[in-house]
Amino acid sequence: MQIILTMRAPDGLRIPFNYNHQLQSAIYAKLADVGASDFIHNGGYRSAHNYKAFVFGALNGAHTVADGHFVFDGDIKLEIRSPFFEFCDAVQRSAEMKPCMKLFDTALELTEISLQNRHFTDGACKFRADSPVCVYRTEPDGSTAYFSPDSPEFTEYLLLNYRNKYAAILGRNAPELQIVPLPHHRKIVTRFKNTWVNGWKGMYKISGSGQALEFLYNTGLGAKNSQGFGLLDVME
Repeated sequence: MQIILTMRAPDGLRIPFNYNHQLQSAIYAKLADVGASDFIHNGGYRSAHNYKAFVFGALNGAHTVADGHFVFDGDIKLEIRSPFFEFCDAVQRSAEMKPCMKLFDTALELTEISLQNRHFTDGACKFRADSPVCVYRTEPDGSTAYFSPDSPEFTEYLLLNYRNKYAAILGRNAPELQIVPLPHHRKIVTRFKNTWVNGWKGMYKISGSGQALEFLYNTGLGAKNSQGFGLLDVME
């Protein structure tokens, strides 16, 4: 399920390029307003890893760039997705109860809420990464090895992440899936708290059951989805 929030700052919004952590915190704050944040924030769904079962994209709206900041003027849209109706319903209830969201030092007025539920049929679909897709492995020494779409490990770890995430969140084995990164990806480096995260924007052809495609659409592709990575847009 998808929820799209339309927001407006009376005097505009000026935020640094790396705002994922603050945006994640703002989402948790909305969940806390209706008592729904503890499970998501404190662990989520567990297997070998923890999965929060939601993903969000970049802020969208008319903006300019100045001195390492985005400057928004007018409506700003934020899309959040989850495989669970209850998650999006909690965000909606919070937005209706308290129609504002604080981001950095700016109070954004929530002017519109839209709930959607996109379904897929079996087959192949072409997606574009709205936010960077992150694929990595933690090495024995604790360091992080990031993979690019032209490395064989990239698809291998995308599929492993999908299977682990599906099993942890839904409690059953994941349907088979094929993921093919299409040419011309662009590397994006994002700071989240005190860590630099490598991700890739580009196109993907993903084939599988409608259930599998819907799961990826609502949870995100790759790792760090609840930090704002891996939101997919369907290419019609």
